[in-house]
Amino acid sequence: MKALKAAGVAVGCVGALWLADSAVAMHAEHAVSERVEELTRLETPPDVYIGGLPYVAAAVTGTVPLLEVRSSDVEVPQLGMVNAQTTLRDVRITPQQVWTGDYDGAVASTLSRSLSLDGVALGRLLGMTDLNINNPNNISPSGGNSAEAELTGTIPGDELPTTVQVELRLEGPMFYMRPIDAPEGHVHDAFYLELDTRRLPLPAQATKVSLRGGTINVEVQRRNVELHLDLLSPLEIDGDYDKDGKQITS
Repeated sequence: MKALKAAGVAVGCVGALWLADSAVAMHAEHAVSERVEELTRLETPPDVYIGGLPYVAAAVTGTVPLLEVRSSDVEVPQLGMVNAQTTLRDVRITPQQVWTGDYDGAVASTLSRSLSLDGVALGRLLGMTDLNINNPNNISPSGGNSAEAELTGTIPGDELPTTVQVELRLEGPMFYMRPIDAPEGHVHDAFYLELDTRRLPLPAQATKVSLRGGTINVEVQRRNVELHLDLLSPLEIDGDYDKDGKQITS
């Protein structure tokens, strides 16, 4: 009987500690979300997730393993409505930052920012209201500086949908989407797209393109980044560029 009571007390203590740890982590997540919204003029606060159990262990280890900030349906220049995510790994913070959630000045071993275009977002760029994005047959999702996708949509002026396979390429700072199986002409032109990734809301020119879950993802990764919370904004653009993509220096 005493053993059962002792076990019950132990379980209760563990539960109380877990709830307390969760409360501290939720406070930090809310603080980051609120601060990013304030600094970056977002219409709604982003979703923030801080990984690592227990969270307060970071006060001793000095490291938070994972910090993710997601913003959905954000209107950005050139792309229209997109989803954006920033992921930081191995964030070195002080004990005070653990409790306050003020991560300014922390250092992350890696910072990754990705922008995702689903069928609706890409369709708006191409003028197709019914665009679907799929993996080509017998081709598994890939990533790096190249990937492929299968697009189906009704070209403006046509009556029936057209399906084409496209290659997704990063060539220097430029992103290209080129039809593979369409000859030069109105089909090729309808599914062709190019973007200067230096003019997108990324902290640098894109270094990776991939197709995942029916979305085209463009991503950049940086290492050993000192964190300022405006870096987490999906609206951030690294510098100003002219109409030809050339950086404007002051």
